[in-house]
Amino acid sequence: MRIMMTRLIFKILIILLPLPAAGQLHPLWDQYFNNTLAINPAFAGSHEALSGTVFYRTQWAGFKGAPKNQSLSLHSPVFSERIGLGVVVEANSIGIYKTTNFMGNYAWRMNLFDGRLAMGLGFGLTGFNIAWDELKVNDIDDIILTDRPASLLLPNFSMGIYYYSDRYYFGLSVPMLLSYETDQITGRYRSRNRISNYNYFLNGGYLIELGDGVDIMPSVLIKYRYRHIAQVDINAQVILQDIVWLGLGYRNKYNLVGNFQCRINYQLRLGYSYSFDLGPVGRYARGSHEIMLNYVFRYKKDLVGPRDFGLN
Repeated sequence: MRIMMTRLIFKILIILLPLPAAGQLHPLWDQYFNNTLAINPAFAGSHEALSGTVFYRTQWAGFKGAPKNQSLSLHSPVFSERIGLGVVVEANSIGIYKTTNFMGNYAWRMNLFDGRLAMGLGFGLTGFNIAWDELKVNDIDDIILTDRPASLLLPNFSMGIYYYSDRYYFGLSVPMLLSYETDQITGRYRSRNRISNYNYFLNGGYLIELGDGVDIMPSVLIKYRYRHIAQVDINAQVILQDIVWLGLGYRNKYNLVGNFQCRINYQLRLGYSYSFDLGPVGRYARGSHEIMLNYVFRYKKDLVGPRDFGLN
């Protein structure tokens, strides 16, 4: 079974290798509701204090070359309550293919109705590194391998809007505006801005109060690209006394996700999720693990609690 799974990962890798020529894909996060800044620059500053979040994800645990993702995000209001700044650093790998993303985010915010509306822009760089020498090939002089660069650095932009109140939130964003193509003559990459290559992210959630310190928070994330099947993540969390979150989610393509969060104190939260593929891959993989740690530099009890949507 291990050999079959290794072959499957290799096939996926071969499919993914040309991706820099067509666009950029975002890493898969089960706890997307805790990593909003990575997909929407308008989220910057929404915690109303300096906030830092660390993520680590390993997919198809136990198999060499399986996807791994790490993320660090920092954001805060600056100068005034209308301006939020943030930064996201991500390191992603699958097989011989590795990327490092750096994105700076700016959000302009205003009060609207019973909540706050933010509009955001992001600018960053993506570094690609492909270890062609780690591949075992029959023809070492294959032009497909020898004429392709092993590493490169490319710019990108993002934009989004985000609205939140004490009961609900929603956001719409395009995390990567540029796509890339390969020049067939020189083998070099060149950037393109094509609407048909945009990846649209729509997310939202609503808090339902049941009383006696028990709440339910359903949420959804929809990823869509022109002429592609939309990916839908649906999640529902039961919140107990604003301290413990117990959640269950489902992603199309047969992925079942369980997640747990705990508020250790008013500044620190710890989260863990486990996802299992209900399709053919699940017969060989041992599931995917994800760990989240969030710290908000605030010290007063009367500030917004960590269940509220500026903090999700």
